[in-house]
Amino acid sequence: MHKTYKIKIYGIVQGVGFRPFIFKLAKDLNLTGWIFNSTGSVHILVQGQEERIKLFIDNILKDPPPLSRIEKIEKERIFTEEIFNEFSIIESKEDQGFNFISPDIAVCDDCLSEMRDPRDRRYKYPFINCTNCGPRYTIILDLPYDRDKTTMKIFEMCSECEREYTDPSSRRFHAQPISCYDCGPSIWIEGERTDIFEKIADYLKDGKILAIKGIGGFHLACDATNHKTVIKLRERKKRPSKPFAIMMKDLDMIKKYCYVNEEEEKILISKERPIVLLRIKNLYDISPLVSPNNEYLGVMLPYAPYHYLIFDHFDKPIIMTSGNLSDEPIVKDNHEAKEKLKNIADIFVFHNREISHRIDDSVVFIENKEVNIIRRARGYAPEPIKIPIKIKPSLALGGELKNTFSLGKENYVFMSPHIGDLKDKDTLTAYEETINEFIRLLKIEPEILIHDLHPQYLSTDFAEKFKRYMEVKSIQHHKAHFFSLLLDREIKDEIICFSFDGTGYGEDGNIWGGEVFVGSIDKVERVGHFKYFPIAGGNYAIESPKKIAISYLIKYFPEKLEKLFPNIDPFEKEIMEKMINKGENIFYTSSCGRIFDLVSCLLKIREHIEYEGQAAIELEMTAMRSENQKYYNFRIFEENNKFVIDTYPIIEEILYEIEKKEKPDIARKFHNTISQIILVISEMLREIFKIKKIGFSGGVFQNRLLLTLTTLKLNERGFQVYTHKKVPTNDGGISLGQMILGKE
Repeated sequence: MHKTYKIKIYGIVQGVGFRPFIFKLAKDLNLTGWIFNSTGSVHILVQGQEERIKLFIDNILKDPPPLSRIEKIEKERIFTEEIFNEFSIIESKEDQGFNFISPDIAVCDDCLSEMRDPRDRRYKYPFINCTNCGPRYTIILDLPYDRDKTTMKIFEMCSECEREYTDPSSRRFHAQPISCYDCGPSIWIEGERTDIFEKIADYLKDGKILAIKGIGGFHLACDATNHKTVIKLRERKKRPSKPFAIMMKDLDMIKKYCYVNEEEEKILISKERPIVLLRIKNLYDISPLVSPNNEYLGVMLPYAPYHYLIFDHFDKPIIMTSGNLSDEPIVKDNHEAKEKLKNIADIFVFHNREISHRIDDSVVFIENKEVNIIRRARGYAPEPIKIPIKIKPSLALGGELKNTFSLGKENYVFMSPHIGDLKDKDTLTAYEETINEFIRLLKIEPEILIHDLHPQYLSTDFAEKFKRYMEVKSIQHHKAHFFSLLLDREIKDEIICFSFDGTGYGEDGNIWGGEVFVGSIDKVERVGHFKYFPIAGGNYAIESPKKIAISYLIKYFPEKLEKLFPNIDPFEKEIMEKMINKGENIFYTSSCGRIFDLVSCLLKIREHIEYEGQAAIELEMTAMRSENQKYYNFRIFEENNKFVIDTYPIIEEILYEIEKKEKPDIARKFHNTISQIILVISEMLREIFKIKKIGFSGGVFQNRLLLTLTTLKLNERGFQVYTHKKVPTNDGGISLGQMILGKE
């Protein structure tokens, strides 16, 4: 006897070949009914024998399409006299609830094989894709996900593509971005329409800088082995020393220049295809200015079909950096590129598939065999993050640097792609546009707005405008880091968490950044921090390790100032001494990041920074050249029921050793010391609170040397160590933690 069930499946089930998969499965099991896309779900009516329906559901759960993510299945038996003679895909319908959106995925091996086959009608077609690969988020205009709600709607399918689109046996059955030479997008060089990829290669060989339209925006591309061109790109892009990302042809090319372990290889060839930070083996012909003063290269493999077609004619590493001026949003439209990149690029490569949502390349590294995300963007965003608590519809605005925002409801948080630093009008405009698009697409109307405690952030100003319309709350920056880790790792137990970074406005009005917390999802207590020290010169001083070092020396080691900085301007010295001694125009900070900057400057590694974190990064690179196992003396004392870490003994010893020891040995010993501080504090707190779980959050824990040293020590002492998995440990992850204030 035939039975009828209605099934509703929630999750990433649109734009991933889910309807074709269900269609084929129903046909194979001789079941009838229908399927359609709805808001954040697919609705299925299935009719047939009970045991076959059970097998149908089992197969859905056991072997769904590779790009899908099933969050929940609802099943209800219904009684109807209507008999269905076949199974069909019917028109999408809107419903209550919120949407899930699939990220953009690298071109699959099947499509690459076709693109390489001279007999295939898509031979060398630069926009080849199927249900298992290609653009998703970047082309979506609205949901449910159908072709007429994507930027592909202007391309009317030819008869051959339509045949594949409607053929259940085709890999392109209901593949919304389906196209070919006859009906799809085209790519061209400005002023040229033929032999595009040969000419791109020729321009690269000639030392030209190209602006190439990609999946989520423009890349600026040039030959990574042409030193003069790399200098030119740095000058034009106004990016003096921050490392550039490189795209390499294949794994063999990568392994020529970099060490690649098994985990790194997996992530390099994954469907997400992020930029992976790899240890340099030998630069050979790559310009040292690609990644100056750095032991790592940011490398990615091709992920769009036309990347492969470029490498057919060019056999060297290519710089592929974001198409923007430093710190501005990535450029996504042809006309915008002509205007904003005209003083950087010599050549423009355009295509006419509109990018609905801009998105940068993701950046990751592997440490302790785990993926650590530095920038969460293409391939990952806007895939939802499942959290262990229920939240009201909430919008968390993130921080100022490496900004992301998060939109959440129930057990799900949708974190935006990396936006950038919220410091100018263009970035703020892109930020507000993306927030509006998320609200519209995901169909989550926020009831609570959450922002950082810092009164001067642009996101705080943004939040103030909404106080009349919804509940607006603020949360301290480092507490947001703490909760970000707990929600990321779904930790419900109590945990000791070290939240170390550069800057965060503290609840006492000081600048925090070296914080120790104990708590859980329900409450958090600040139990320790680095001792506050003064920095003169306001917020600008944060960008100058030299000002940090001079401030510290004036306060604690005035007798060392002239010797370490013999060329200091007497007027500047006098002003700074007055500020420190009178306590005027200074701020006090517990920042661990600033201590790294201080040591970097004292060792004459980096006195002025050209990008955020540079002094600390170069200090780490220096430390990696030493095997020193020792650490400096430090002092921990109790004040106001908190453990305070005094850096005075550390800096005193460093000042003594500067003339006697090599820089790498001092830098390594300093890293060992920070690691030892974490271990000692952990053991003290374990004794008091009986907690074995240790967590790390904050930008300082992007330091791979510190992470490895500390994790090893803690594991040896019986601690369980937790780091971020799904979101960045830096400020790109705090919007997730801010969501705690939306808790039901």
